[in-house]
Amino acid sequence: MSDSIELKDSARWEAFRVDPPGNETIRILTVDDNDALRYSVVRSLRDAGYQVIEARTGAEALARAAELPDLITLDINLPDMNGFQVCRKIKADPFTTHIPVLHVSSTFVDPQSRVQGLEGGADAYLAEPIDRAELVATVGALLRLKRAETTARQQAEAAEIARRELSQLNTTLEMRVSERTAELNIANEGLRELSGRILQLQDEERRRIARELHDSVGQLLAAISMNMAVLESELSSLSPQANKAFLENRAFVQQILQGIRTISHLLHPPLLDERGLPSALRWYVEEFSQRSGIQVSLDVSPGFERFTPELETAVFRIVQEGLGNIHRHSQSPTATIRLTADSDCLNLEIRDAGRGIPKEKQQQIKLGIRTGVGLRGMRERVTQMGGGLTIESDSGGTTILVTFPCAPAERAAEIVA
Repeated sequence: MSDSIELKDSARWEAFRVDPPGNETIRILTVDDNDALRYSVVRSLRDAGYQVIEARTGAEALARAAELPDLITLDINLPDMNGFQVCRKIKADPFTTHIPVLHVSSTFVDPQSRVQGLEGGADAYLAEPIDRAELVATVGALLRLKRAETTARQQAEAAEIARRELSQLNTTLEMRVSERTAELNIANEGLRELSGRILQLQDEERRRIARELHDSVGQLLAAISMNMAVLESELSSLSPQANKAFLENRAFVQQILQGIRTISHLLHPPLLDERGLPSALRWYVEEFSQRSGIQVSLDVSPGFERFTPELETAVFRIVQEGLGNIHRHSQSPTATIRLTADSDCLNLEIRDAGRGIPKEKQQQIKLGIRTGVGLRGMRERVTQMGGGLTIESDSGGTTILVTFPCAPAERAAEIVA
């Protein structure tokens, strides 16, 4: 590193000297064994409003990293271990892996060293001489990225907590239903109604969560994207590193937005309400094939009509469960879904070309001795709609056949009236 960070444009630097709101709460660890060079970095960061703590050796850097600073600037040439080793240790520790690391070096400036540093876990790499404004801008970009990752991680943790709570609730409800069934055989019809209500609540909750993801998180991310589009016109005035960081952040936001949109649609596809069952299944089959690598074909009979929302939702959930079981258990490279309807019945067939279900397990399924949650949910939906479910399996694959008594939505409305 040079004796000091070069100031190429003092007027531009003055803009960075104004402490951005909130910088005073951000702590940065600066690691360099050269006192003069470390002082230059520390002064630049403190002038930008950051709190700065210092370390001279790799061991001291690791000890200070345990204090969880918000970012680390790390020299490569240290007396006890090199910066590449320090960075790998920081990134290998689950406690500190989330801390952004910015390598700063005047000795290791060749492309191979940059590649080694980035492959070792560093989030950015600057080589001397460095403009002070460039250093502060790079730090700011890394901190913004860290905030975005933290937000995404918190959202994922919240979603996982909600999933576990829902799973626990489902398990509790199933146990209670099972106990009540054993104690009160005469209440079978009432238990079936309760089970149907639970499925309805699950569908309503999925719809609510999907709507919340779209209307809250999705809209916030869309707003961030629009703000970044406004900033895009200023890219020419930024350094190449800041320009690159901005473009990477924009790509990250788009990826998060796409992920939220996909989760929302999987919980409750809007096409199911807007366009009907065939359109929703075409979207889901395409998305499932991309995720799983299983080639799925969908065959819908010509002139397929709209049916009641309850029936269309039941068929869609059964297809979800069926394809999920194929992905988890069958080892099949392909799957086929056929959907046909006539004046009396709606027929669904889900077929794979996998290893099949062992005969012993097939017998247990027929006797109701052993069924997974997915298969049980399929049976419950079919039962609630007054339909029938058959499973056929051999070494050539498994076929699920479902038949629902039905009438198209218009005719069902006339019957109710």
